[in-house]
Amino acid sequence: MKNKISFSWDLHWSCNFRCPYCWWHGKWDEFGKRNAYPGLEKLKAVWKRIYDLYGECHLEIAGGEPSIYPEFGDFILDILDYHTVSIMTNLSGNLDKIINSKSEKVKTRFKMGATFHPSFAKIEDFLPKAKKIRQNGMSIGVLYLSYPPQISDIPKYKQLFSDNDIYFSVSTFWGTYNGKNYPDSYTDEEKNIIGIAIGERKDEKFQTEPLVTKGKLCNAGHTYALIHPDGEVLPCGGASWKGEQIIIGNIFDPDFKLWDNPRQCPSQNCPCNEWAFLMVDKK
Repeated sequence: MKNKISFSWDLHWSCNFRCPYCWWHGKWDEFGKRNAYPGLEKLKAVWKRIYDLYGECHLEIAGGEPSIYPEFGDFILDILDYHTVSIMTNLSGNLDKIINSKSEKVKTRFKMGATFHPSFAKIEDFLPKAKKIRQNGMSIGVLYLSYPPQISDIPKYKQLFSDNDIYFSVSTFWGTYNGKNYPDSYTDEEKNIIGIAIGERKDEKFQTEPLVTKGKLCNAGHTYALIHPDGEVLPCGGASWKGEQIIIGNIFDPDFKLWDNPRQCPSQNCPCNEWAFLMVDKK
């Protein structure tokens, strides 16, 4: 395969924040029943098997909040021997083992996306943490959600992080607020504000107007997959965000493999912008 295989992994559905815009808002207890904590040795064996099968892959690790997962720092330092890793974290957990590591692989094979949630994290606490990570030579960018009540503060935070030499970007909100569906309901003024810092995946900006992807040939499940906390593997985020359940297998299964070929997208939209690097023909 020409493209490096990648996985997005919801490490566990557990978080110490309760953001109203989260995919799992109001469902943490329900979804948390599917959390699995098999231990460090089991996890290392799983990803060594994937390495033996596909070579070096890239893991995008999120949650919930991954930094509160047991032995998280140890796992990251071990897995970097086989795969490159990026994590999405609110910086509230203990990341000291990674941040203070003298290992060169942390600087060359690891990236951190720090999600700033102003309702749960004070900027005067969050910014010094992000600066320390940056000063230690690690790759870090700050992520912020264009949730309607937060949009007006985008210029302020963009300037603040820019002044501290930290990349700042925003993603679009997919959900309902005050009876309106987003991103469909963004006003032109809101789109203009979002546009000054809108993030992207593989050179394609996050959507302020939903893109229809259904029926288009896609590499989801072939060169990329989404992993749930219990090991269940889906082709992508779009394959489950409105209840469509397409299951490839389970990462803990010793016979697990990705699909051999691309398939047509079954979802109307691609809220996580995975289409940007998975769609066979983006025209």
